[in-house]
Amino acid sequence: MKSGFLAEERETYVLGALRVGFALLLLGQTAKRALELTRAGYFGDVFHVPLLPESLVPSATTYGVLLGFAMLGCVLSALGVLARPALLGAAAIGLYCFFCDRVQYHNNRYQLLLLSALVAMTPCDRSFLVGRAARVGPGPRWALRLVAAQVSLVYLASGLGKLLDPDWRGGTVLLLRFAMGRERVAAFAPAAVVELLSAPWFATAASAAAISTELFLALGLWFPRTRVVALWLGVMFHFFIEVGARVELFSATMLVGYVAFVRPEVRERTLGWDTARPLGRRLFQLFSRLDVLARFDHGACAGALLVARDRDGHEHRGLAAWRELARAMPPLFPLWLPLALLTARRRTSAPQP
Repeated sequence: MKSGFLAEERETYVLGALRVGFALLLLGQTAKRALELTRAGYFGDVFHVPLLPESLVPSATTYGVLLGFAMLGCVLSALGVLARPALLGAAAIGLYCFFCDRVQYHNNRYQLLLLSALVAMTPCDRSFLVGRAARVGPGPRWALRLVAAQVSLVYLASGLGKLLDPDWRGGTVLLLRFAMGRERVAAFAPAAVVELLSAPWFATAASAAAISTELFLALGLWFPRTRVVALWLGVMFHFFIEVGARVELFSATMLVGYVAFVRPEVRERTLGWDTARPLGRRLFQLFSRLDVLARFDHGACAGALLVARDRDGHEHRGLAAWRELARAMPPLFPLWLPLALLTARRRTSAPQP
């Protein structure tokens, strides 16, 4: 296994998940453009701002064909058929369409296209293949470094931009966004929460928290000591964005991009379930399927419903075992920090021998 920032080679299994995630997101966005074409008509027939000479802007028929090829590329990439060139081609078509009409441009759409193109440069075609087994082995990581750097740059640029904007720092922007989403929040949240979202002081505090979070994420994702906290904070950050503002594509793109920071080696942890119990058997089957990033080696044990071993070989039972499970299982990851705090409190309050 080679080392060095550019020459480093490590396991490539998780790259398949990155490819599938971006292919599906890009498929959804391209399908929206195709739906707009059928409902609103061809953009070239109305006001548009091409960055290319008008002669290079496609006709309505050609534009529809390009969107069809882009969707086909996304489907093929998600299935693992010509995965890399198909994803790169779909991203290239999307970028070309931006040059044909500046009105269609959106930062979050561009971010998705750019990350998809970068992922296509990684050895992401070795796993998550329909009808074929994964090919294990190391591969170069230089392109994945670019994916991770792009994710960080988005947070850095966004955080610094907000920090330099007095309307953002003062809470005005968030107060307006909270007002726009007030009816949606009122449908499921208590009245006290709705009133809180209308308070200027809360918008100011939320703005400071958002700016601090984005600047921390830009750096914290890179360091092993802070990565798990940064990932958890990022997940919760995007959850609250979707609840309060719903910024198109931003959260989904960034959450998929977090896979670029996942440790590439697989099955370094173990989970033992008491399969003698019906509940243990069901949980064993459930979490074996949910472990899409292959973080755990799943097996049977006796004496406890769940026994977990971390990468260092330390054994955990009870809530500590569920903490280890939540730390590396994406569907349960939001529970990791509460469980970590609860088990840390129990350790500190336990009597010393």
